[in-house]
Amino acid sequence: MQEAGVWSEVIPGWVQNYQGNQFPDIWQWLQFIYLPMRLNGTITEPHYIAPILSPFLQAETKYRHILQLVIELDSLSPTIEKKQTI
Repeated sequence: MQEAGVWSEVIPGWVQNYQGNQFPDIWQWLQFIYLPMRLNGTITEPHYIAPILSPFLQAETKYRHILQLVIELDSLSPTIEKKQTI
């Protein structure tokens, strides 16, 4: 994301009030919402983001490597343990 010029150095204000609805910037959502949730285990069910990001990532060649990484991350989604209900 840094190489593609879409990495943010500062957390934007909207991230602090994020309620799971629309987001003003797809890159900031990926960097500050989705990836941290994925890393800390907050996401407990498969959630595929390649279909969401694909229109943004296919627009320019410089984003293609990000799309490939997103597809690889999505391929790991089925391995996320689902919560068991009793």
